[in-house]
Amino acid sequence: MSLCTLLHLILHIIFIFHQANAFSMNIHPIDSPHLQILPKSFTIKERHHFLRNISLSRAFYANKKNAKLLGLNSIHSSLSNVQRSYFVTQLSFGSQEPPFNPLVILDTSADQTWIQCAGCNPCFDLQKSFLVENSTSYSRLGVDDGRCIPKINYEGGCGFEASYGKGHTQGYLGTDIFNFNDSSGYFPNIAFGCAVKNHDFDFGGGAQNVIAGVHGLGVGPQSMLTQLEMDIKGRFSYCLRPDNGSSTIKFGDDVQISGDFATIAMNPEARYHLYLAGITVQGRRLTIDPKLFQLDQDYTRGFFIDPSATFTVLTNTAYVALKNAIIEHFKKYGMNPSAPSKNIFDLCYDKLPGLLTNYPSITFNFIKSPGGDTGEIELKLNQENVFGNFAVANGFCLQMLSTPDSKDGPSIFGAFQQTNFQFAFDVKTRLLSFAPKSCKDLKV
Repeated sequence: MSLCTLLHLILHIIFIFHQANAFSMNIHPIDSPHLQILPKSFTIKERHHFLRNISLSRAFYANKKNAKLLGLNSIHSSLSNVQRSYFVTQLSFGSQEPPFNPLVILDTSADQTWIQCAGCNPCFDLQKSFLVENSTSYSRLGVDDGRCIPKINYEGGCGFEASYGKGHTQGYLGTDIFNFNDSSGYFPNIAFGCAVKNHDFDFGGGAQNVIAGVHGLGVGPQSMLTQLEMDIKGRFSYCLRPDNGSSTIKFGDDVQISGDFATIAMNPEARYHLYLAGITVQGRRLTIDPKLFQLDQDYTRGFFIDPSATFTVLTNTAYVALKNAIIEHFKKYGMNPSAPSKNIFDLCYDKLPGLLTNYPSITFNFIKSPGGDTGEIELKLNQENVFGNFAVANGFCLQMLSTPDSKDGPSIFGAFQQTNFQFAFDVKTRLLSFAPKSCKDLKV
C-alpha cells in the first residue's frame, strides 16, 4: 500500500469516528455556464425550451398514472430524454485516491441515489464510470439489510431498479464512504445503487457527458435523509439564488432560519406535498376549487414544493384564473399581452410597466395545519420571482406554466418562484418554515 493511500485511509478513519451533525452540499443550475453541460450551440430560445420542459416533465411524473403511461419524449427536448432536474450536485465517495466525485442530478422526488458503475451493459454515455474494485471500503448490500426495500435479489445481493419515462436502470446496492463537501467530513456505510443495466438513457453531451446518475432527497429507506437520520435529524434547508449562481443545501445542526419566518405543514412522504388553499392577486382571492390542490392516491392532484423543477406548474384551471387576473390588472395601465406565438411562455408583454409598483401582488395561501389549526399562512411572491424578461428584450413574461391536456394537475412549486426565500424542512415533524432572504448575498 502506498504512503498516499495509507494517509488517505487514516483520514477516513478519523472522520468516521467523528460524529458529523451538520454538513452542506453545493447545487448548481443545469444551465450554469461554469458547468458547460448544455450544448454551446443552444440558442436562448432552445435553452429556455429545455428549462421549461424540465418543469413539465416533473409535473407529468409526479402523476403516478402519467409515469406509467407516458415517455419523456412526449415532451420534446432536444437534449435529453431523462434530464428532468434543474440542479446538479457533486458527490465524492470511495477510499481510492483520488475519490470518485461525479456530477449527479438532484431529484427531491426520488429516494434512491445511484450512479453508473464499470461493467455496465448496456451503458449510457459517460466520461468515467465508478469502478468498485478500486475502493477498499466498498461492499455489496445484503438482501436482509433494512435498507433493501423493496427486497430485490440481484446476483445474491440487494438489487434496485428505477424508471424515468422510457429510461430504465437496474443494478445492485452497495455501501461506501461518502463526502458531500470537502469540509463536511466523511460518512461511512452509505448505501447507493450501482447501475449496470441502463436502457434508453441519455444525459446529453455524448462521450463527454459528466452526469453519472441521480441523487435522491426523498424520505424512503434508501434515502440519504433516512440513512443519516441520527446525524441530521431529518432537517435540511436551502436558499436559491436568483442569478443562475450556485446555492447551498444545509443539513442537520447547520439548519437555522432567522427573521420573520412562517411555518406550515407538509407531507414529506408524498414528495413534499403542501396544503395550498388558494391564490390571491392584488388582495382578491381567485375563484379556484381547493380540491384541485388536494393530494390524491395517484398524485393526479396536489401541490408539491419541488426545487428540481425550474418553474412553477399549475393545474390548468388554476393557471387560467391567475393569468386572467394578471391580464385584468395590467389593462388598467393600458398594457395588452403580446402574441403567444412569439414567446416560449404563455403570457408575455412587449414593454415593462411604468413603475415597479404597477406589478400585481401575488400570494400563495397555505393551510397552517390540516386537521388542526385551519388558519392560513401567506407566502407573498415578489416581482422578481414571478416575472422575467427571458423571452423578449424589452418586455417580460409570467414565469409559470400550466399542465397541458389535464384539468386536474398536479401542481408544483418550482425553483424560480422559490428564489430569495430560505426554506427549512423538518421531515420528522412534517413542518416547512420559510422566510424572505437575499440569497445571492449568502456564501456558498
